[in-house]
Amino acid sequence: MNVPHRAPTLLAVLPLLALVGGCMSWTPGWEGSPLPAGSASAGGQSPSSALAGAEALFENAADASGLQRAIGEYEALLPSAPDPGAVLARLSEAHILFGAAYADGKNAKAHAYTTGIRYAERAMAGNPAFLRRVGAGEPLGDASAELARAEIRPMLFWVTGVSYYYKECLGGLGHLLQFRWMLRTRQVMERMMELDPAYEHGAVPFSLAIYYIGLPASAGRDLERSAELFAQSVADAPTSLLAPWGRAKYLHARTGDRAAFRRDLEWVLAQDPARAESPLRWNVYFQRDARELLGRIESLF
Repeated sequence: MNVPHRAPTLLAVLPLLALVGGCMSWTPGWEGSPLPAGSASAGGQSPSSALAGAEALFENAADASGLQRAIGEYEALLPSAPDPGAVLARLSEAHILFGAAYADGKNAKAHAYTTGIRYAERAMAGNPAFLRRVGAGEPLGDASAELARAEIRPMLFWVTGVSYYYKECLGGLGHLLQFRWMLRTRQVMERMMELDPAYEHGAVPFSLAIYYIGLPASAGRDLERSAELFAQSVADAPTSLLAPWGRAKYLHARTGDRAAFRRDLEWVLAQDPARAESPLRWNVYFQRDARELLGRIESLF
């Protein structure tokens, strides 16, 4: 007896498509298993002294080992920190920077990014109105309307972590299936633009500029708007390496403007990473990446 072949239904195929394309999934920072935390003793130091030591390590973290030492100090401090939200925001940034600059391979990067994302979510959950809304099941993007200037740092690094995860850890099909995450980042970025568009050396318009480049053409890619936002970022922080580096890597490489690509990256390399407005811990990454990009210019254009 011949059994007619049935095409698989969409619902049956979706899990396989998600597996092939990549999945963005983690336990939100405000629920589930606790994030890593070290000893409450912080080496016998007072919390203020321990925080000062962690901050000094972080400010001067010019390589992977220095960054990991800072992470260890912050995690040891967290249980006794007088301002846990600030430490959570630092841990979010540190893990996301480690993923971008030093983690090797998709799995290591995904682990670093999701750890940083969860620290950011835990920091944002210090806002009771936000916590009520996400606790009731609302998407984070919608609930971000409750966030205030006090939560802008974890907001920024939540966007950064989600964007890196989306770009570096998913395949092309994953980009399609997980696109809702990009829409949520836009909601958070628009809230940051309302709260303080000049925050963190032009990082807010910079993040929105990257968003407009990454959109599919059918979903509103806008390279002119992106260029305007990069210009705003540069105006907000003229000595920051962030916007020229990102403008070359993401905008000029897409538009094919080889001269502008070279000009921005050569400017980045000419700066003193310890004196620029952008932090040293990021500047060493920007400069290393700029050298690599210039070394590949023939293959990029």
